Amino acid sequence: MITAAWPTAMRAPCRPTAWLGRGGARDAASAEGVMTMDHNALVERWRSFEVPANIYRVDPSVEPLDDVIGLVERVGLARPAEASAWTEAGPLLELQQEPYSFTLYRPSRAVRFVDNDRWQVDDGTTDLRLTDSEAFGAAIREAERAELFGQDRFTPFRVTRLHVASAEKGQEPSGVRVIDVGVILTRQLDGIGFEGQGGNVVMYLGPKGALTGFERVARRIAEVQEPVSGWRSLDDVLAETEDYLGLRHDEGFVVEDARMGYLELGRLQEQEVIQPVYVLAVRLGDGQAEPERRMEHAVTAAVNGVGPLLPPPDPVLTRPDREN
Repeated sequence: MITAAWPTAMRAPCRPTAWLGRGGARDAASAEGVMTMDHNALVERWRSFEVPANIYRVDPSVEPLDDVIGLVERVGLARPAEASAWTEAGPLLELQQEPYSFTLYRPSRAVRFVDNDRWQVDDGTTDLRLTDSEAFGAAIREAERAELFGQDRFTPFRVTRLHVASAEKGQEPSGVRVIDVGVILTRQLDGIGFEGQGGNVVMYLGPKGALTGFERVARRIAEVQEPVSGWRSLDDVLAETEDYLGLRHDEGFVVEDARMGYLELGRLQEQEVIQPVYVLAVRLGDGQAEPERRMEHAVTAAVNGVGPLLPPPDPVLTRPDREN
């Protein structure tokens, strides 16, 4: 008998394309049939982006760990008696108290907690039939109990489910069950959502809807570095995207969606500022002469933005003509 497990949607913060914001984490099936945005539609979308916003300076310090130690105790671990209780593994600080693991990511001050006996473990009977609404409610209650939100505001974003099934070789799977529910809550700042691999809390619910783990990537903000003084125009952003891709808009690539949000990087990346970005969901290739490819391209949104966000593309090397 063969047992298989698969998720219904990608877990944050895993992102397979060149640059992905949270709204771009869709699978290949859901990408089929996506309509493109013509210039008029993009202009209308751009107008909706012009709201008050700021560029924030990130507090890069890891110490003091008082708030982290308090979180450790709230999720059921014993208070570390001394600093040596933490194991240093490169950029990570890890605390192991069986069956629990607690990890602090120093570049971002992100935290991760896992109950190793229950997180995504199939006990052979669990079948979580939570609606999205029920999952959001349970996740928010657990996050509030652990005081994961702190002074930040988070809103429901997505629910993912991990399925398992078994089958005899050559037969269709049967007895499909849900053994784990992952609930993604996205950070809000100035009423604006977040893009990138950070700016979220992910809560994992296992048997009976109980908490089996969580991740929090929400950097501490030190202060407003400066308000956004103005927003970059659509034409400016399209021109930068054309230069980066080496392709013309509506000829070499089309825009399927456009979003604006604060950018927060992943847990192992250092970040000095949190600032607004534009994200273009781009489709390349015509599906005939060239295979279709999808990526998401991010650029600074403020005219006084701190950038560039992406390194310049590799130069195209050409072989010089040889004289006969």
